[in-house]
Amino acid sequence: MISNYTFEDSIAKQIFCALRAHVVRSRTVITAVFLGLYNESEFDADKLSVAAEKITDFLKNTTRKTDFVFKFSGQLKWFIILSQSGEREAAAFLRRLYILAKNTDIPIIENHDILFSASVAEIGNDDGEFEELVADGVLALAESLSKGSEYIEYITTHKKRPVETIRVSILEENAIFRNALYRTIDNLNFDNFETEIKEFQDGYEFLESNWHLSSHTHLIIMNDILPRQSGLDVLHKIRMLPNNKRFIVFIMTKRSSEEDMIYAYESGADNYFIKPFNLRLLEVEIKRTFERLWS
Repeated sequence: MISNYTFEDSIAKQIFCALRAHVVRSRTVITAVFLGLYNESEFDADKLSVAAEKITDFLKNTTRKTDFVFKFSGQLKWFIILSQSGEREAAAFLRRLYILAKNTDIPIIENHDILFSASVAEIGNDDGEFEELVADGVLALAESLSKGSEYIEYITTHKKRPVETIRVSILEENAIFRNALYRTIDNLNFDNFETEIKEFQDGYEFLESNWHLSSHTHLIIMNDILPRQSGLDVLHKIRMLPNNKRFIVFIMTKRSSEEDMIYAYESGADNYFIKPFNLRLLEVEIKRTFERLWS
């Protein structure tokens, strides 16, 4: 279903599409909020346009500078874009807004409560048409308004995040342990990520390959002591590459002194595992790391 609704500000679609295009690149969601005045019938018809203007100003003053507020043409409904916010943050924003609206005196409408209801759509991908989102949002808003004031309807059809490929390199001389690491990682399940895993016996073999030159986010799990080229040597060279922040480096070592740990972290390690360690700990750390990629 394509929406026929328009906005008083013609750049609403342009701004939304620009922010949505940034969602996948930056791994940060945005949320579209469709807000309606529940008690519109209580307002005098000759004061509706002024009331709409005052409420629009109120909403713009209530949102952050990074958010955007657009009013629907000819209606007491608004389209709000909350940047870098998911549906939970949007729900918290709306709860604060509902309270603030009832406790704020706005000229022209001081004799009326401002009662809203809303629909919320978290945007986790750059698929779909803007008009489809608006149609979904308006339909869900009508459902929310039919239930009363201060309701929130959630739209989930725009929430799904794209599956991202992450490369994983295992640098370990011991073939048995290397295979155990491979199986541990290969058996992990992620909602928004898939892994491509490759094993290397030493740092030289890894650096001579083209495996690490792709633009993928790259998790490197390596021993600090390796034949020909050590893990710390690899770490230093990785951190000298352009766009080296795409590398996530886990160091495995038998060295347990604070000085060794500090040196590894200062050299650019993201995590430090002292051997022997439980592979379940590695699983948990990988999951936590991947989850934080989508903040």
